[in-house]
Amino acid sequence: MQNVYIDFDGVLGVFDTSKSLEEVAAAGYSLTLPMIQNMCQAVNMLRLDPDLNKRYDVKLLSAIINDQAGDDKTEVLRREFDDDFADKAVFVRYGESKAPYAQDNILLDDFSHNLHEWESNGGIGIKVYNGINGNHGSWHGYAVQTTARPEVIYHTVKGILNEIHA
Repeated sequence: MQNVYIDFDGVLGVFDTSKSLEEVAAAGYSLTLPMIQNMCQAVNMLRLDPDLNKRYDVKLLSAIINDQAGDDKTEVLRREFDDDFADKAVFVRYGESKAPYAQDNILLDDFSHNLHEWESNGGIGIKVYNGINGNHGSWHGYAVQTTARPEVIYHTVKGILNEIHA
């Protein structure tokens, strides 16, 4: 079974570019972030799709500055999704690559550098445009917009997954 990994910051939760690393590392930071509801709803549709569940396991893959940040993100996942999604979350330390998880897997991420690394290591990337990224034009692969309706995001990602799996 392949994994569809979903990033947190800038994909499920709003990424606040004005915050310092110290502020982001503070206990409770992730608990206060507004969630990107269109993405959260679309991810839930993907997770609950019985056809996709036969081929893909949808889970979070996110960078954390410290263990507290991981605990906070896990709590947000329990609040916004459920225990199953929260319990399957995978965290890497801030500055470490997500690429070791790439082989034959899919990543939805807002950071092109992560996606380029991902694809260089045998995965398939899907760029999530969130209104604050995509200004340099370095990504030319699959993409979705957080401003799209949840159904559009869901059907776009499902179409990509079906194309990949065909």
